[in-house]
Amino acid sequence: MSELIYPSHHIKNIGFISTRIAGTDGVSLEIQKWADVLERNRYNCFYFAGSLDRPQSKSFLVDEAHFEHPLIQEIESDLFGKRTRKRETSETIQRIKDKLKGALYDFVKRYNVDLIIAENALSIPMNIPLGVAITEFIAETGIPTIAHHHDF
Repeated sequence: MSELIYPSHHIKNIGFISTRIAGTDGVSLEIQKWADVLERNRYNCFYFAGSLDRPQSKSFLVDEAHFEHPLIQEIESDLFGKRTRKRETSETIQRIKDKLKGALYDFVKRYNVDLIIAENALSIPMNIPLGVAITEFIAETGIPTIAHHHDF
């Protein structure tokens, strides 16, 4: 993957990242409120998630980003309420994280995203591989980021 560099320039394109951006749940409604304000102020908004109901031309769907994806649910059941985890679980986390991180690079490149807004994806452990992928992506690229958390 080519390295992305984010010089301090005018931010024009904003990418929202979450597990699901669809329907009337709190995260989707919060994203819509922010997007409405941003777009009124001439920013372009794009969306990355495992479930999306936004315009297809602005959406980047990756099934494994959704918290209800079977592999993500399997990981959650292998992690919580236990003192150890199987090596295979660690390998699955890494494999999905790598796929999601690659997809984040593709998303940012496709839409020329200047800033990302991670919605709850870094605060609650509903999708461990997605949280790690976002964290590594931020560390590798230095992309300006807002971590917006509202469901603690």
